[in-house]
Amino acid sequence: MDIQARIAGWLAGGRAQLEGGMLVLRGEPAVELGEKARRAYAWIAEEAIRCPYADLEFGPAVSLGTGEAGLRVHGEDAWASFIVLPLLTLLTSRRLLFIGAPGRGKTTMATLMALLAGEGLEEARRGIQHGHPQLTIADLLGGPLPSALIRAEEASSIRVSWRGWLRRRVKIVDEYNRIPTRTQSALLSLMAEGYAELYEQVIEAGRSAWFLTANDEQGGGTFPVIEALRDRIDVVVRCAPFHARYLDDLVTRIEGSSTPEAFVPGELVFSAAELDAIDQAIRAIPIPAEVREAMGFFMGQLDFCRRASTEVEFMNKDTLHLAKRRVGHVCTEDCPLDKNENLCAQTENGVSARAYQTWAHYSKAMAWFRGRKAVSLEEVRQLAPWVLHERLEANAHSAFFQRPEREVLLVDRVGWIRHLFDAAVDQQAAWAVARAPGLAAAAEAEAALESPGSDLAAAAQGVRRALDDLLRKHELNGPVHADVVALKGLIYRLQQAQRARRQGRGW
Repeated sequence: MDIQARIAGWLAGGRAQLEGGMLVLRGEPAVELGEKARRAYAWIAEEAIRCPYADLEFGPAVSLGTGEAGLRVHGEDAWASFIVLPLLTLLTSRRLLFIGAPGRGKTTMATLMALLAGEGLEEARRGIQHGHPQLTIADLLGGPLPSALIRAEEASSIRVSWRGWLRRRVKIVDEYNRIPTRTQSALLSLMAEGYAELYEQVIEAGRSAWFLTANDEQGGGTFPVIEALRDRIDVVVRCAPFHARYLDDLVTRIEGSSTPEAFVPGELVFSAAELDAIDQAIRAIPIPAEVREAMGFFMGQLDFCRRASTEVEFMNKDTLHLAKRRVGHVCTEDCPLDKNENLCAQTENGVSARAYQTWAHYSKAMAWFRGRKAVSLEEVRQLAPWVLHERLEANAHSAFFQRPEREVLLVDRVGWIRHLFDAAVDQQAAWAVARAPGLAAAAEAEAALESPGSDLAAAAQGVRRALDDLLRKHELNGPVHADVVALKGLIYRLQQAQRARRQGRGW
């Protein structure tokens, strides 16, 4: 191409313009951050980590095959969880656990996230904390210099030499289930509270994304993982197995003596400012009311247990656990609920409010990554298994799992949780007519609470009628229990508002 043609191309493409007879070249056009994130995903999937399948699927599906050999192909977009979930974790500064056999790419994927955050390869590798039975708190966090200990007259004057990895945007802990329990407690404080303390000296970890690895799904290792540390992990991702069709890529890497971490394109690296901007954009993605309702309906059923108490408020699995009992002990023929229909029979536990927040945050991140303006039920459904993977425990004794075709769900936790969610969505639709009077009464009561001149006594009476009707016409199961607790609580709010008005305190 001659110089005139090249200049003409620059002018036509917006890469240059004429100003006062001078040719002024422009820089590369800025890439929208969502597109940059999708390009990062594409580069990892095509050049770095060959994932044989995309298991987060969106859009209408076409069924192919029949029976056990049948599958569904979705017509919108699909992403590999092993790649996209770590990327979303980087963008949201949350905590992810890779699980899978050795050599499946757990540490490589975590290292790639550090490189995308702007770290150098050697820096990223040196910053990896390797779990082993002799790992001490000093190995993990740092410690005082011997000279400082000798000179110090009080603890507050001791200068601590902190480990450099504590200040990094991406923190990687390899084989965290091989860390001694006491050191796990120090790691918990750092992950949960965002700071570490030694000799009355404090270091702030700052905004960061955490990537931990373990070689099996049950968290087993040299040391059991303390429950509080496990609960601080936001999402779990399973490593994808290697597929033989990518063998040529491995041969090419051997011949070129190369690794995927060594060739991260510079244009895909995110600055700290870009990561902060993405985090704010993700948080701004709305979750519509109907999606929040579906999430609440699903999660509310998991914690319900009719045999845990005679008091409605305490009919939950926490009551059982505080008494050192399991759902399998009480979910028997003495409970009149159908074990195949009621979701409460399938789980040994419910989940904490932290799980709701994590689920909502990752759903927002997935919607943002896909270029959507709001979270849909699809994002919520696809993210549920990975958020709840290590949080939900199946009740293996439930009649639901006794059918041969369902036994596999005790092995495949992702498939089981997705099945749970789909069943909840169907039940929510079937329950809509029965719930309508209670929801209408609740809406009128909420409006009355917001209006200074409203008749609170009439609103409370309307809620009482709806609650009485609900209990008389329907058996006390998970969906009914959730509405009963909400309506009873609303009655007390109305009564408190009445007292406040009578005393002239407003409400």
